Amino acid sequence: MLQVLKSARTGTSYWARNVIYADRSIIVLNKPAGLICQGSEASSENKPRDVDRFNDLLCDVKDTFALESLPYPVHRLDKATTGTLLLARNSLAARQFSQQFQSRVVEKTYFALVRGGEKSFPTRSGEIRDALECSDGRVSIGESCAAKFAATDWELLASSPIAPLSLLRLTLHTGLKHQLRIHLAHSLHTPILGDNLYARSSISEKIAKITRLPEQRMFLHAAQLTLSRYRKTGSNKHFRLRIGAPIPKDFLAICRDAGIALDHVYVNGGLSVDGQHVGDVPDLEGRWLRNPPVPRS
Repeated sequence: MLQVLKSARTGTSYWARNVIYADRSIIVLNKPAGLICQGSEASSENKPRDVDRFNDLLCDVKDTFALESLPYPVHRLDKATTGTLLLARNSLAARQFSQQFQSRVVEKTYFALVRGGEKSFPTRSGEIRDALECSDGRVSIGESCAAKFAATDWELLASSPIAPLSLLRLTLHTGLKHQLRIHLAHSLHTPILGDNLYARSSISEKIAKITRLPEQRMFLHAAQLTLSRYRKTGSNKHFRLRIGAPIPKDFLAICRDAGIALDHVYVNGGLSVDGQHVGDVPDLEGRWLRNPPVPRS
């Protein structure tokens, strides 16, 4: 297993370069913006190129890690969202981790750059429990019988001293379509930077003056996944494995331009076991596949 992981770092596969962690059951990528997490086995001339790109990713990962079949996507991220994307190495692992997602055992942490300064927030942290409903592909706060329960926790990490821009840490307890985008834009009234679908006003001139905003880019990053894992031996077999994806360079550039400081642990990503930073996970034959290496004291 370790030999396969070492070879993965020196291969020429384009998509597999996004892999940040792998062990005997899972492979985790730092998903780039613009990638749709949905493939298709059917061949069609009318098949969107975005679907082909995800199929290319699965094929690259299969070849790089010498898998017997294509890896199994366990969950999805929106096209515009970056960050931790988990693939299972086989069908058994896919069922096990899908069950963790469905039963909400997995802790999902996001970072979002949002439009609004420190005074836009009533407190430093809070909970949003507004139900959501979907009509014609568009999501909204709902009060009808068709609305589904949605739970988001938020924490204000920092605000820019020179522009109405803030960094939030979000915990996603439920996983409804566009949940974070709606909760931030319509419940907290601080839309995600670059979210042109749900924002109700144009971007402030103060933001546009201090930094360059890429077109068709929304600054929502799936920063961390925390999973339940098990050792083969020992009295304390269960542990919590946290996998953090490095923050994209354009996200970091906006934070720098806006004067928003970021903890280096979030910038570089990394692994932790029961809250302790580690460089690899021997119990799972797991390896961190990005530089600079972790752990940190």
